[in-house]
Amino acid sequence: MDFINMIKAYILVLTYVGNLKTVLEEMRKIENLESIAVVAGDYDIIVKVEVEELEDLMEITNKIHSIKGVKRTNTQVIEKEIRE
Repeated sequence: MDFINMIKAYILVLTYVGNLKTVLEEMRKIENLESIAVVAGDYDIIVKVEVEELEDLMEITNKIHSIKGVKRTNTQVIEKEIRE
């Protein structure tokens, strides 16, 4: 795995009311999720992923869409990550 060329993205997830716990439980079963955060605002969950190819990102997004209780997602590919 060439870590320099890895594709990183944030997937913002909106759930139906009352489904957050179930969605989180199912999401934890998906590989290549770097982190899962419950947030306040327009979305309920932000997932950070790291994959080798865009095809892998699409597969993860499809897995998240298939979870019962997920209403919508919005994927943001990281173009440049700045660290202090």
